[in-house]
Amino acid sequence: MSANQSRLELLIDVFDHAAQRAIALPTLLPAELVAAVIKEFREIEFLGNDPAHYQLLKAATRSSLDEQVPVGQQLAAGERLALVEREQPLPPGTQRPSRPIYLREQSSGTVYKLHWQPAIIGRPDSTQKDNQQIAVNLSAHAAGQRVSRRHAQIVESKGQFYVERLAPNPTVVKDSQGITTRIEGDRRPIQGDDTIVLESSQIALKFIVRDKEPSA
Repeated sequence: MSANQSRLELLIDVFDHAAQRAIALPTLLPAELVAAVIKEFREIEFLGNDPAHYQLLKAATRSSLDEQVPVGQQLAAGERLALVEREQPLPPGTQRPSRPIYLREQSSGTVYKLHWQPAIIGRPDSTQKDNQQIAVNLSAHAAGQRVSRRHAQIVESKGQFYVERLAPNPTVVKDSQGITTRIEGDRRPIQGDDTIVLESSQIALKFIVRDKEPSA
């Protein structure tokens, strides 16, 4: 690409939004382009706001970009990219869910991808052997101190997701029709678009399930 070109036109697959036209400064680093993309597509409810959780791949080869090299030195005009999530390593005693799943905190819009299950909702406690399984850390939330360190967890069995109560603090599930059920036993099935409400703090977490992405 010549030095006097001021903009680089690209196509970017942003999950289900295929071939989105993007006009980028060629001097941007890949992480800066990722940040611009996720800012533009905030209407995608499972899309988080931390660029470190995503990367851009060349759509044709599924190869990564060099994070230290500006995009104008790596890409040709009209090249097609794909925004993908970075996988986190599995903590001991966990497995990948069968489909991508998320919890979205409703007051702030913060999105937590559940990279593993069991996925604990609560606050870190280094004295607990399962501390690495914390997938939703609510300690920084304004009402986080009213959340148990091990409040609840999301698990999967035979393709069905469940929310399990781990603490005596009351937890309810509100379905997409607005019907609320308190978790009285050990677990309750949960479906996409259900909302988990941690009653002591009134923190509401929408459960989101999406179809698995095609393999590279």
